[in-house]
Amino acid sequence: MSAKETPTHSFTTGDGRIAALLERSGELADLGAIGALAGWDQETAMPEGAAETRGQQFATLEGLIHQKLTDPELGRLVNELNNAVSGAGFTDADRGLVRQSKREYDHATKLPLGLVQEMAKVRTSAVEAWRKARATSDFAVFAPWLVRTATLQREVADRYGFTGTRYDALMDLFEPDLTVAKVDPLFARVREISMRVLKKVQGSGHTVDTASAHGSFPQAQQLQLCEDVLRGIGYDFSHGEMKQSTHPFTTSFGAPFDVRVTVRCQEDYLPASIMAAIHEGGHAVYEQGGDPALARTPLAGGASLGAHESQSRLWENAIGRSEGFWQGQWAAVRKVFPEKFASVEPGTFAKALNHVEPSLIRVEADEVTYNLHIIIRYEMEKAIVNDNVAVESLPGLWNAKYKEYLGIEPPTDAEGVLQDIHWSSGFGYFPTYTLGNLYGAQIYASLRHAFPDLDARLAKGDTAFALGWLREHMYTHGAVYLPEDLITRVTGEAPNPDFFAKYLDEKFSRVYGIAG
Repeated sequence: MSAKETPTHSFTTGDGRIAALLERSGELADLGAIGALAGWDQETAMPEGAAETRGQQFATLEGLIHQKLTDPELGRLVNELNNAVSGAGFTDADRGLVRQSKREYDHATKLPLGLVQEMAKVRTSAVEAWRKARATSDFAVFAPWLVRTATLQREVADRYGFTGTRYDALMDLFEPDLTVAKVDPLFARVREISMRVLKKVQGSGHTVDTASAHGSFPQAQQLQLCEDVLRGIGYDFSHGEMKQSTHPFTTSFGAPFDVRVTVRCQEDYLPASIMAAIHEGGHAVYEQGGDPALARTPLAGGASLGAHESQSRLWENAIGRSEGFWQGQWAAVRKVFPEKFASVEPGTFAKALNHVEPSLIRVEADEVTYNLHIIIRYEMEKAIVNDNVAVESLPGLWNAKYKEYLGIEPPTDAEGVLQDIHWSSGFGYFPTYTLGNLYGAQIYASLRHAFPDLDARLAKGDTAFALGWLREHMYTHGAVYLPEDLITRVTGEAPNPDFFAKYLDEKFSRVYGIAG
């Protein structure tokens, strides 16, 4: 399916103000795409010795973007349009464009140019420091840069302003209007659901055979299978590319026309790469499925980080860990690894992918325990940003929380506090992973309702029906609508964590043969 389909949305370009805003948005989108391209290179190809120079390049580029975003003429334009677009004669795309543009302008005008450039330089050096620290399992290498990052993030939050806690200002950057007051009770519910299902599985007396997931899997063959699986879910390589990086990610240089992914291989454990491919592929097909009319505007791509995670988790977990999916993709698996999987059935492999056991690494965690990893990070980020803990205490705090929540303790910092790249850039992102799980379960329920024969279709190797439905109902809208409004449009109901509770309980009762 091509990204270049009949547009769903349109802008009122006959209004000179909308046309002017689109022109400015296009310039900003182009500059942002160049920055994303430099970031892609940093993660996939840049030599280690270029970090300082790349930081200066980022600072120059982000300074230019900041200058354009804070142009008083842009402010006058968006404020005038903000008062006008609620009336007749404007489209939903117009309203979304003005809303997002005003949000970006308001954020940008609260930060001085020097701070923006300093953040770019620190972020680039922090990424390189994190990479070295993780390789040597030495938190002390990363700690000074994390201190600088935290200091800058607190200043950003203070400049943006907040009514609850400083951390609210940073979460809002990734999920509009998300606050600690909303997240705390929601995460308490998620923790209760996760712990209840975990105890149910652990007390079942049943085990899952995971031998098919382990073995010797040469990197070249893994990468080939990752490509095959990406094609299997509808990722369009004519508008994308796959590379390797220390931490898997998805990036866009102009959705829906150029959306790229990375994976990470582990030669003794196949799911590390192929599930990363499906996860990042979920992000990517969301971006590739956006309305081309929204390209070069702040509406291209996803509605929010939570909406984005709903798709990476839906494809990775609800679809990508199902027996039906692997029945449909099994020919590709056996072609790449004929000896390993000659006598293994897809159902056995799918069960191995759904093995439940508390583990140290978030990106390899099972669905039952995954959100506990997120809640740990959320609680630590709140403490860091609200200035309640010292950075040097983080490894010990991390280990203590893993012991409390998951009953295990990391033997090294590389498997503990250093496992994620995210703190190199800042804070406020992690809660969107759990929101994504909640949104994703609700959207998946609607998808199953639309296609009662979903499993049978997947077993035949067909995923186009699911991708087509998601494009029509969700992807095409980009960020035209706010996330909660979008979820309501897709599912017919406001976001509701009951869908996730039902999904998790039913799925793992089935996997582990638990009655009742």
